[in-house]
Amino acid sequence: MALYSGEERPRRIVIFGTGQGADTARRYFEWDTPHEISGYVVDREFFTAGEFKGRPVVAVDEAVGRFPPGDYLAFVPLGSGRMNMLRAEKYELMKSLGYRFISYVHGSNRLAGHCEIGENCFILENQSVNFDAVIGDNVVIWSGCQIGDRSWIGNHAFLASHVVLNGDVTIDDYVYLGSNCNISNSVRVGRQSFIGANALITKDTDERAVHVVEATPAMGIDSMRFIKLLKNHH
Repeated sequence: MALYSGEERPRRIVIFGTGQGADTARRYFEWDTPHEISGYVVDREFFTAGEFKGRPVVAVDEAVGRFPPGDYLAFVPLGSGRMNMLRAEKYELMKSLGYRFISYVHGSNRLAGHCEIGENCFILENQSVNFDAVIGDNVVIWSGCQIGDRSWIGNHAFLASHVVLNGDVTIDDYVYLGSNCNISNSVRVGRQSFIGANALITKDTDERAVHVVEATPAMGIDSMRFIKLLKNHH
């Protein structure tokens, strides 16, 4: 894997899927890159229409004939379903057909030249990425995360918004990290672990570990009465 240098040359892209993830990817590529979305590929059982957002849709068994891998790059923007395994399966499917992949990195991020990023990554706005970070293949990083020095994110991971990885953190393959979770320095999160929103992880986790924080309970008081109590308190 090489240091990220960006992809400035316009490319033609075929997206896997026609759901919300595909449409989100389309909007980002169209708004923020010079690339062209040429069409979509779906599993045969989900082929219901020949067009999506003004572009052709083909079943996966027809993809190579309609979008030859030598002429098009693929992008698989699916979410974290089945602990990222669904996205990984479709990524491997498109790879088996001979496709190479593009990664999307939002233009607000200054990542070129100081971190490594794999293929088929979807990295949204306002990341803070320190030097010598490594981001593997088929990784989703939602908006506003902190990736500390020398941190390593494995393949097929999913980071929700505002995740914090302190320095020298290792995130193994297929991990899910919920919004606002915080992984302490030099901690390793085991393969296919689920780390919920607002969790604080200070020690290495087991493989397939689950760490969740309970939701804030309701106080059982009317909001207007609560405001009055606050005013009286002050």
